Amino acid sequence: MLESLHKYGFAVIKNCKPNLKSVNKIANKIGYVRNSIFGGLWTFESDNKKADSAYSQEELRPHTDSTYSNDAPGLQLLLCCKYNAKGGASIMVDGLSIARELKKNHQKLFKTLTEIKVKGKYLGDGFNNYDRAPIDLPYKSTLEFYNAIKKFDQLANSKKYQWRHILRPGELLIFNNWRVMHGRGSFSGKRKMAGCYINKEDFDSCCRMNSIIN
Repeated sequence: MLESLHKYGFAVIKNCKPNLKSVNKIANKIGYVRNSIFGGLWTFESDNKKADSAYSQEELRPHTDSTYSNDAPGLQLLLCCKYNAKGGASIMVDGLSIARELKKNHQKLFKTLTEIKVKGKYLGDGFNNYDRAPIDLPYKSTLEFYNAIKKFDQLANSKKYQWRHILRPGELLIFNNWRVMHGRGSFSGKRKMAGCYINKEDFDSCCRMNSIIN
């Protein structure tokens, strides 16, 4: 599993008991559960009363978590506990391949995305659709930035770079938040998930201890 996670950026573990104990058990085989502003171990379902788009049933476009953090989580675990719905496929996106595509064929856009600094912020349940703070750029730079991020978004939502899979109860998706982007397709019905974060340094250490990396 560690080899697949290191090589591809994600893996799916099947036949887990659909509860938080499973998440905790697997996390502690790699490192330890990271405490964040969401707590350590957590469960969630869709909730229209919350403004955060993560609690909606709309499609979540590919992203990485905690861009507002100085030390973004390394691994994220998502276990399907209940699924009585239509849709809601988990989405993995090869962000590294997108970067290579931009660097090779859209050098100006690549330069813009790698040089313009974009700050992140989290406003709790008030508004948290994109975790991106307002940017204050000169007019020309603003146009260049939105032109570049539009192309990036088009590639990230292209089937060429996506893997989609509907998680069923007992299936746990684990992925490298520094390596791949993740999202979720729109759905209707009931879908309950459990999960947690693990620090990147703990994942790297576990890979070294198992001779996967030097």
